[in-house]
Amino acid sequence: MNNLKANIVNEVQKLFLKKKVTAFLIITAIICFLSAFFISSIQAKLVFIAVDSVSFPLMTLTIFTNIFLPLFIFMTVAELFSGEVGDKSLKLVLIRPISRLKVFISKNIAIAIYIIINLIVVFIVSMLSSMLLNGESSFNIPYIMFAYFIDIVPAVVLALFASFLAQFFKSSSGAIITCILFFILIKILALFVSGLNNIIFTSYLNWYAIWSTGKFSFLGTINTLFMILSYGVIFFTVGYYFFDKKEV
Repeated sequence: MNNLKANIVNEVQKLFLKKKVTAFLIITAIICFLSAFFISSIQAKLVFIAVDSVSFPLMTLTIFTNIFLPLFIFMTVAELFSGEVGDKSLKLVLIRPISRLKVFISKNIAIAIYIIINLIVVFIVSMLSSMLLNGESSFNIPYIMFAYFIDIVPAVVLALFASFLAQFFKSSSGAIITCILFFILIKILALFVSGLNNIIFTSYLNWYAIWSTGKFSFLGTINTLFMILSYGVIFFTVGYYFFDKKEV
C-alpha cells in the first residue's frame, strides 16, 4: 500500500511538471473568463438575454465538460501512457518494486486528481467572473458545487476509456487523435441511433442537467450511476489487461 501511495504522489508530481498539463489549467481559466466576458457583452446588447449567478457557472460547466475537458483528458492520458512508452520512461517505472496493477491504478488516480483540479478551476473562475462582470454577489453555492461534484464521475469514466485506447499506441499524438475520433463517433452515433443516447456513458458528461430539468428520480439516478460505474469497471479491466501485456 505504501508503494502505491508513493507512486500516486510520483505520478501526480510528474504530471504537473509537464508544461503542457500546467498550460491546460491556465487555458481552462482563460476559457472560463472569456466565456463570461462574451456572455456579459451579449447581455449588454440584447437585454432579453439573462444569465444569473447560478446559470452562468452551470452553463460554463456544460460547455467545458462536453468540449474542453474531454480534450484535456485525452491529452493528459496520452502523456502518462503512450507518451511514456514512446520516450522509454515507462520502462524506468516498471523496474521499480511495484506491480503493473499498482502502476496502472496510480496513473489513473493521478488523472482523476487532474480532472478534479480542472473542475475546481472552472468553478472558481466562473463564480468570480460572474461577480466581476455581472455584479452578482449571491449564489446557490451548495447546488452549484453539487453539479460540479457529480460530473466528476462520468469524466473519470471517460479518462478510463481513454486509458484503454492509449494502450494500443506508442506515441501520444496517435493516442490523442484516436481518442478524439472515437469520442466524436460516439457522439454522432448517439444522435442517429435511437436509444443509444440513454445508455452511452458520454451522454452523461453534463449529468447535472438531468437533475435540473425535472427528470430526477431516485431509482433512475441509481440505475444511471451503476451503469456509468459499470462502464468504468469494464474500461479499467480491459485497459489494465492490455497494459499488463504491453512490451516496453
